[in-house]
Amino acid sequence: MDAQKPSVAIGVDIGGTNMSAAVVDTQTGHILSRETIETLASQGPEDGMRRLCDLIRHVLSQARIEAKTIIGIGIGCTGPVDTERGLMQNPFTLPTWDDLPIVEVLAQAFQVPVLLLNDAHAAALAEHQKGAGRGTQSMVYITVSTGIGGGIIFNQRLYRGKALMAGEVGHQSIDYQGKLCYCGGHGCWEMYAAGPAIAIMAQERVSESSQIWTLAHGQPEKITAKLVGEAAQQADTLALGILREAGLYLGKGIANLINILAPEIVVMGGGVMQSQKFILPAVHVTLKQQSFMVAADDIKIVTAELGLNAGVVGAAVGITRFLANTL
Repeated sequence: MDAQKPSVAIGVDIGGTNMSAAVVDTQTGHILSRETIETLASQGPEDGMRRLCDLIRHVLSQARIEAKTIIGIGIGCTGPVDTERGLMQNPFTLPTWDDLPIVEVLAQAFQVPVLLLNDAHAAALAEHQKGAGRGTQSMVYITVSTGIGGGIIFNQRLYRGKALMAGEVGHQSIDYQGKLCYCGGHGCWEMYAAGPAIAIMAQERVSESSQIWTLAHGQPEKITAKLVGEAAQQADTLALGILREAGLYLGKGIANLINILAPEIVVMGGGVMQSQKFILPAVHVTLKQQSFMVAADDIKIVTAELGLNAGVVGAAVGITRFLANTL
């Protein structure tokens, strides 16, 4: 790999549990080196930024590339983030990092351009350019995990909207008299179909006869969406029913997006979609009932291709496209 090649960028993916950095050839999407460490945000921002800088230097060293030769650094971070000012703004998932000027910190440390995006926007860029949505003009990316996030591609560009905040699809209301969300609203989509919602459904309904109970060692508080998926793999009736219900709710939100945006393709990622074979059939049932303006059969609903690499690849693609004014 030519160290001077101008397509190389650093992609950083920051979550509440782990943060990753990778050296990425943004023309091919190929990852030249990648490492992950714990985020440990509670230890304070100075410690976090020191360890992140060390992580970036490590992946650069692994790829035998000097920092001065890269295009820049892209960051995809669990939101909300202030992209315009380059600030982290998620005290819930990243305690002590609220208003951390991460763009300024990394720009000073490495003397290259730096861009901050929320993680769903970064993943949307990755899937559009290098993954399941490549070649399309319009795409909606949905990540279903601890919450539900999204990224919207129009005319092959990331649509970011006012204050660069577009794509918070998880907070569309699918029942205005429904469950109270932590955002203060009622009936938010992610309160019915995200990972914690699936876990709560199982905790409330589980009995000793269910495989979910066995997998949780008789401790309902230990039940997670992942565990429900594992029980579904063993044909547990309760687990299958819960994932079907989550799929029906997912379909409601997707139908709204299709009716409003009419994308060519909807790409679904995130940890919950590891149970896609139990969820997607129910999604399609709802779409056939509620996708009125565009026939549901005319729009592809597919799962993401890039998996855990979407964040770092998308962040690297993001800084490259930002500097080329094609974001």
